[in-house]
Amino acid sequence: MSTAPKRIRHIDKGVLLVSFVGKVLGVCPNCDGPALVTSQLKRAVPFVPTHSRVNCLRCSFQLVPDGKWLGPVKGLAKARCPNCGFKWLKRELRLRRLNNRASQRVSISCPSCEMATMTPIQWTRERFDSPVDPVAGLPLWLKWSCCGQTLWAYNGEHLNKLRAYVAASLRERTANKHLSMFARLPQWMTAGKNREAVLSSINRLEKKLALVKA
Repeated sequence: MSTAPKRIRHIDKGVLLVSFVGKVLGVCPNCDGPALVTSQLKRAVPFVPTHSRVNCLRCSFQLVPDGKWLGPVKGLAKARCPNCGFKWLKRELRLRRLNNRASQRVSISCPSCEMATMTPIQWTRERFDSPVDPVAGLPLWLKWSCCGQTLWAYNGEHLNKLRAYVAASLRERTANKHLSMFARLPQWMTAGKNREAVLSSINRLEKKLALVKA
């Protein structure tokens, strides 16, 4: 008599993504080895890390970010057309890194009157929308190509939480979905058809993590 496979249960208690940023493994900008990014948080929102440091675990590279951002940024230009009043003139831009030569204004043609207007750009850091450490913006050490996307984690604890969620066939929530990192996971990670592929990629990241002496 065959026995039905045991269903794995996961209860979402509202774990925040920001709760894993105290110790993040990034890629050293000096040797491409693993670098430990440490910081402290007084509160999750607004996100303001303090006492931040970057220490490479392979070479002698060290950095005190002190608000410096080395990662990707996104820009938004948005304004009402000064000629006909159309709203909104809008354009989104992305850069791998913000520098002094980055444009501060962009020309946008109004779809109504076709007048081109130089519109100011507001640049913001892509802290939690990209596979980078949210403190200094270094690329993450724990990332892997999976299902045409990028699977990433800040550290071993974060990776373990992802494994528990992905492996579960029965998922329950006891917390506000807007506060939980699991509710914000992309659909390709949570789809049952991708479960084995995602778990296989997590296995690869765990092997990569085992080689790091943090």
